[in-house]
Amino acid sequence: MKKPLDRTKVNTLAEEIDAYSKAGIGLWNGAEIAPIAVRRWSSFDRRHKTKHPTTADRVSDLAKGLQAHYEPDMPYTHMTEWMNLAELIAKFLDDLWE
Repeated sequence: MKKPLDRTKVNTLAEEIDAYSKAGIGLWNGAEIAPIAVRRWSSFDRRHKTKHPTTADRVSDLAKGLQAHYEPDMPYTHMTEWMNLAELIAKFLDDLWE
């Protein structure tokens, strides 16, 4: 089991998301999204019983989870935007948990 991230790392992820958003790619609030993304990422193994999950499986799950959290009734942001955000988050979290 992976150790939970400390608050400084979650804050660093929030800053990464904010920088991504300021680049004009999305309108994401890093401080709001980071803890949700970390929780979703770290609970993947519990929710999926795939024997050999790939990073792509985890990224797709993260994108779907973020979209479901922020747009529960009617998705209006295209899934590619969520996938791009999920890929950024996944790269950050993969580097931390290696």
